[in-house]
Amino acid sequence: MKTRFKLSLITKALLITLVLAIPNSTLGSEDKSNDKEELHENGEELFQSKGCVACHTIGKGKLTGPDLLGVTERREEEWLRNWLKNPDTMIFSDPIAKELLKEYFVPMPNQGLTDEDIEVFITYFKYEDSNQKEVEEKD
Repeated sequence: MKTRFKLSLITKALLITLVLAIPNSTLGSEDKSNDKEELHENGEELFQSKGCVACHTIGKGKLTGPDLLGVTERREEEWLRNWLKNPDTMIFSDPIAKELLKEYFVPMPNQGLTDEDIEVFITYFKYEDSNQKEVEEKD
């Protein structure tokens, strides 16, 4: 069962990569909307299945860890990649990671994320951040 899930996740990550590689001009507006929704669902599924919801929210406030809404605006993408891959080692060397540990007291565990998982998360966080901007602009 786990192998099936991993293959499914890898397939989703490859789909995300493929979708991001297609120029926007080749997609109709309806296709863009469907793709965004699918990317969001994949990210949300991974966020739940990896247990991120135990410590984080997206737009609902702090828990054991920070609220992740706006994380792609607060942090460089490369920093996010490194953090998601190696949070357990970054708390010893990275100034931002050290500050997060001081503020939240609980170190983020290393989830053993694959590069594909990390791409899904970053895409999900970007989607959430851009969706929030659209809501704010309408208000």
